Amino acid sequence: MMCVNFFLHISMKIFRRQITTKSDIAHLELSFEPDVVFLFVSLSYEGVEESLTEITKRYPRAIIIGGTTVGEIIGREVVDGTIALAAVHFESTKIQLYGVDLPAEADEIYATGKSFANDIDQSNLKHLFILSDVQTLSASDLLKGLSDNLKGEIGVTGGLAGRSTYIDSNFIIENGELKRNRIVALGLYGDSLQVNYNARGGWDSYGVECLVTKSSNNRILEVDGRPALDFYKSRIPSNIFNDVDNEGFKYPIKVRNEQHTNPVIRALLSVDEDEKSLIMSEEIPEGSYVRIMRGNIDRLIYGAETSAKTIIERNDNDHQLAILISCAGRRKVMGDLVSDEIVAVMDQFPEHTKSIGFYSYGEISPFYGYKTTSLHNLTMCITTFSES
Repeated sequence: MMCVNFFLHISMKIFRRQITTKSDIAHLELSFEPDVVFLFVSLSYEGVEESLTEITKRYPRAIIIGGTTVGEIIGREVVDGTIALAAVHFESTKIQLYGVDLPAEADEIYATGKSFANDIDQSNLKHLFILSDVQTLSASDLLKGLSDNLKGEIGVTGGLAGRSTYIDSNFIIENGELKRNRIVALGLYGDSLQVNYNARGGWDSYGVECLVTKSSNNRILEVDGRPALDFYKSRIPSNIFNDVDNEGFKYPIKVRNEQHTNPVIRALLSVDEDEKSLIMSEEIPEGSYVRIMRGNIDRLIYGAETSAKTIIERNDNDHQLAILISCAGRRKVMGDLVSDEIVAVMDQFPEHTKSIGFYSYGEISPFYGYKTTSLHNLTMCITTFSES
């Protein structure tokens, strides 16, 4: 007797809209009651609190979450000055929102992540989608505390709210309210939920791997026993130092260590000429191995495309919703061609896949095939959801 298994694809209901002014909200027409509304909000959008109030009134039963962006992704486009909205109804997946304040002291951030994980109901939890306005320097410790206290089969993806050059310009949205110094996690529960994710940068190696022999927090002081800035200057074009705060994104550093056996990209934020140090986006511990990378627009687009292609080729899920989170630094490097990476990603998915997302100050995702999540810089991270 032959046994045949049939898998029924259940369509999540998804509605997307680009909101340019508060008046657009009055014209939102949904044919369903949403369970969750994602809102990715431009830093330049005017009247955000009034708009949040209106959206909350329209969908009082929905969980409403989101955060600020350095560019909104909707469909196959990157736009500015708007709110990218996606309303989603799940057929059988249960959802729950969790949130906690961030500590004032950096040395308490790991413990906060740990206690946050302990407060989350992990029974039948399939995935956590998290958003935070935590400063990038503390984000890895927050994620480590969270991940160390989650069951191994639970996936974690998300992003850090985009900001301008000054602290506290960004925020997150929790149940329709604007919040700062906070992390929120959308828990998705149930066996019918299918989640896939991947992270890929597309950066090219630009030199050999070297050892960090001295560092302090996010400052690399010595590489292979020589001043870190001298090491860096010996390998990249000198014109980068005319505007290192902007041009340094083109030559980030790949880091491999005990915490990141799969290397991650870290952005160069600035340099200290007196100290001859490199100021990075995250802590780089002594004993890490580093390699300078180089950005080529075609290769970055190909990296984003490959991130999506890997998801498609290695499973047969329906990928009904795709949340794309890419880096503000990638946008700087790609300039007017930034939408090309979104098009390259969406070309890999079925036509029915609905996409939304944002350009962030830190991307959160495991690599494909792994459960342990990582904080990324300058990377395209993709999370897809479907039900069956």
